[in-house]
Amino acid sequence: MEIYRSPQSRKQAEKPRAIYYSRGKLIAGVVIWVLATLGFGALTVQALPVSNLWVAIALITLCAAWMLFNCIRGLGRLDRPVLLIGRDGIRFPDGVLIGWGDMEENVYYAQSYMGIPILKMVQIKTTLAKPRVKKLRVAALAMDSDEYMALCDSYSQRGGVPAAR
Repeated sequence: MEIYRSPQSRKQAEKPRAIYYSRGKLIAGVVIWVLATLGFGALTVQALPVSNLWVAIALITLCAAWMLFNCIRGLGRLDRPVLLIGRDGIRFPDGVLIGWGDMEENVYYAQSYMGIPILKMVQIKTTLAKPRVKKLRVAALAMDSDEYMALCDSYSQRGGVPAAR
């Protein structure tokens, strides 16, 4: 049953919803990955004269530095939406729009190991020739899986966001 909405409220509900990165999550990521990069870097330096183990530790250090770079890069993009969810579908940062009718599967993966988040990703399988599968890491989004799925359901079924209760 549709709740009465004023024309202004209805217009607002039909606009696409922009999803942004969370500043707090990105800052926490920067702190964690700075500490990890420094810690693994110190282990690499300590392992240099001892054995060839330093190669493996150096690779871990490079991975930590890459994650640090991604968090810092995300902080520079706080003003741009990561996802745009609207009546026509989901628009990704690279400009790809996947319509609701073209989606075979829309999944929000949130995997953790013993309470530690390992992976948060949106994966959309499409009926289009290109892209067949569209993936986006969403660990630092200002939205959780329940909000994402509710928003996708509301736009794909009725063409608008339900009224706030």
